[in-house]
Amino acid sequence: MEKLEFTREELYNLVWSEPMSRLAKKYNISDNGLRKICKKHSIPMPQLGYWQKIQYGYKVVKTKLPPITKDQGNINLRYRDDDGNYVENEKTPKSILKVEYLNNPKLPLKVPERLTSPDPLVVQAQNSLLQKKNERFIYNGFVETKSSELKIKVAPSNIPRALRFMDAFIKLLYARGHKIDYKHSRVNGLIYGVHFEFGLREKSTVTKVLDPYPNQVYSPSGIFVFSSNPYNTKDWTDGKILIEEKLLDILIYIELKCKRLSDIWAENERKRQIELEAEQKRKELLARKQAELNAVADLLNQAIRLQHAHFIREYVEIVAQNAQKNLNLNAELNDWLSWAKHKIDWYDPLIQVEDDLLDDDDRKTLVERLRKKYMSRFYRYKLDIYFRLPLQGQLKG
Repeated sequence: MEKLEFTREELYNLVWSEPMSRLAKKYNISDNGLRKICKKHSIPMPQLGYWQKIQYGYKVVKTKLPPITKDQGNINLRYRDDDGNYVENEKTPKSILKVEYLNNPKLPLKVPERLTSPDPLVVQAQNSLLQKKNERFIYNGFVETKSSELKIKVAPSNIPRALRFMDAFIKLLYARGHKIDYKHSRVNGLIYGVHFEFGLREKSTVTKVLDPYPNQVYSPSGIFVFSSNPYNTKDWTDGKILIEEKLLDILIYIELKCKRLSDIWAENERKRQIELEAEQKRKELLARKQAELNAVADLLNQAIRLQHAHFIREYVEIVAQNAQKNLNLNAELNDWLSWAKHKIDWYDPLIQVEDDLLDDDDRKTLVERLRKKYMSRFYRYKLDIYFRLPLQGQLKG
């Protein structure tokens, strides 16, 4: 791992050893940020075109490191690895997982030279790729598996190598406790609950021809490319190191990406549950508040009904006394007085006798009608005078 702490002289030697853009990419710092650090510590930097001159063999002059009057101590930079992960020490998630892989003798970390006891998916792909010549379709020199099978597209001569690699990858996946699953009728790996597609293809070379008119001819190159997309698509390509030697790094990369995505999903689900619980509590509070308001409104209505009942009962009593005084009490008036007393008892919240025609909804409707339509300012004033009702605020219609 690269050094993180530098003396002034060491940082001077570093910035004159390779371009600033490359250093900034290696360390968790921008070009401008690195330049500011150098200026702060009076460290000269290569001028524009310095590295191009070196590239083409021109003579260059290296500015000497000037002395300073006050030493500000060592300079710290942070390193990041090839995957862009910031590193504080040598134990990165990638390195920890790599040690775990290498210390597990049960893991098949090598691609064998011969295909032995292949996985059923590999057998299925093999049967598809090795059909009789008149039955299989070859396009631009490549054969390809069906969409519902392992994704393999190579030249016929490279089928054995492709099958060995895919078999090794699947067996390593199983050895790590992961699964193979189908999603949207395609073969997918499944790690930490995250589905990902994977496939192997052979790159093609392009040749321009002039027979009978300018055209391009594609042909197999022998260079393998393994692709996977647990987070975004990443390719591993044959180079100085073949993809067979990258099997360990491939699965480590996929595991870390799936773990990261799984953690993001888990955190999003946790936040969603918190939001749902908060919304549920809010609805319950609103329901309790509405129930409380309904109870208060019912209490108010009963108080108003009680005062109404007292007021009407006194009126009916006055009518009866006046009829007796004036000798006007007859059968018709007696019937009315009986009817009125029954309706008062029906309306009175402390009595509430049953009525053949009216029910509780009619009581509520009647209260609203009396409050909004019939209770004028003068009527409310009279109630206050005779019954000292503390209801002026409540009775405002």
